[in-house]
Amino acid sequence: MGMVGHGMWDLSFPPGPPDRVADMFSAAVVADAVRRFDADLAQTVETCRDWRREYRPIFHGLTSLSVTAPAISLGIAEEGLTSARTMLRFAAGRTVTALRSVDVQAEADSAELATGRVDGTAAPIPRLEVPYRGAVLAEEGLRRQLGEWRERGIVEPGFAAAVERVIDNPEWLALPGFRMTVVGATAQLGPLRPLLTWGADVLAVDRPGRARWDRLYAWARDGSGTLRFPVTDSGPGADLTRHFPALARWIAASADVRPALGLYANIPGAAGVRVSAAADVLAEAVLRSHPDAALAYLGASTDCYAVPPSVTEEARDRLARRGIRGSAQDLLHRAAPVPLYRPNYERTVATADGEDWGLFDNLPTLLGPDYALAQRLPRWRAVLARAAGRAVSYTVTPPAWPADIHETPWRTTTLRGVDHYGIEVFDPSTIRPLLAAKLVADLYSSEPPEKNPEALFTTGAAHGGLWRQPFHPGSLIAPSTLLGWMDAVRDFGERSVRRYFT
Repeated sequence: MGMVGHGMWDLSFPPGPPDRVADMFSAAVVADAVRRFDADLAQTVETCRDWRREYRPIFHGLTSLSVTAPAISLGIAEEGLTSARTMLRFAAGRTVTALRSVDVQAEADSAELATGRVDGTAAPIPRLEVPYRGAVLAEEGLRRQLGEWRERGIVEPGFAAAVERVIDNPEWLALPGFRMTVVGATAQLGPLRPLLTWGADVLAVDRPGRARWDRLYAWARDGSGTLRFPVTDSGPGADLTRHFPALARWIAASADVRPALGLYANIPGAAGVRVSAAADVLAEAVLRSHPDAALAYLGASTDCYAVPPSVTEEARDRLARRGIRGSAQDLLHRAAPVPLYRPNYERTVATADGEDWGLFDNLPTLLGPDYALAQRLPRWRAVLARAAGRAVSYTVTPPAWPADIHETPWRTTTLRGVDHYGIEVFDPSTIRPLLAAKLVADLYSSEPPEKNPEALFTTGAAHGGLWRQPFHPGSLIAPSTLLGWMDAVRDFGERSVRRYFT
């Protein structure tokens, strides 16, 4: 069998100025997505003079528009994905075509991906276990902690209920009847490591690279499952934007049972849009070849979501119950030269069925419109697949401690201070198995599609308390950083005193 080499395929933006083409592309996709439903918003996008700085209110408007009615949510998703497919270019050798016209299953080149395999050496863990603050939670202890997180507003009730179903059905952990593909296998919060410890048979897709694949091999050997992966003539791994026709065929050929496709690959900047678009092509190809296939995604907490009345009502209730401390916060909000203690939900969006939804706004300005569109493309695919009756798992993730805290000291300081406002920052080793358990529960769920398509993102979210606390996240950055710095100084002093007297 011939193996695919690097550079055979390429997914690229349409022609344009190299320093502006990504911004031009993201603006055009958003304008096309909303034009049929809000011509004024589309015109605002098209006449925007500084898209990189002014994209955030546009995405807020896009989110508000999507939640107003199911037909609008699905229509925006369809129009947006069609626009992206039309403009992106797919190069195979010397042939360049619009991505929309590519049939990855029928691609002419005969080269295919080989398959590597690593089997685990440990016994499978027979129950859901979650490390948390020095202890290992399982069964009733885990139920109590889920109840506490639910009461504090750290996770939504649907998330806690999903994990509890897995506690009740530990035989689900190894995913019997499913073949899980994890695209972006080394993603920090992805499900690969938990699934391997539970004995699952997993297809892992990630970019080539010796250090990356040494890490994946170690996870597989230390687990109890089976890791299968694509191999090119350069070694293990495949680049999603260059090998996705072959990847689609490889996944389809490996799915001897019901396939579940988890799409977790994420790259900063303009490249992230191309990765997201390639992942969508892969998703559509798998759905076409396997009508019973399931899709799985993780959503970032740094995005914009429409949230239901139960969330906004609790946030406003907490705002009203602050007491004396609230008076000081309100004074700072009015007097400070920078945004401080801004209420989380100052206005609501009326939906077609008479509900008032809020708009959670946590899109960082610095990440730019490429990031926002890369997050939005999988959301569009998710609502379309769910409306068509497919099994879809989409879970909004909480803030998590970075893998290397030395690279981002200011962010670590800010995260350290947010617990003063009822927001919990999770260790990846804690939230990772919880998110994987939510995925497992979603795969075995028989719930019908949500009445409002946007509820797919809210019902089972694990946002860490960001949604239900009273303040806009951006207005807490300065005070959280200050409080985090003060906590660090206090802890340093306490450690110094203990060392002196011991």
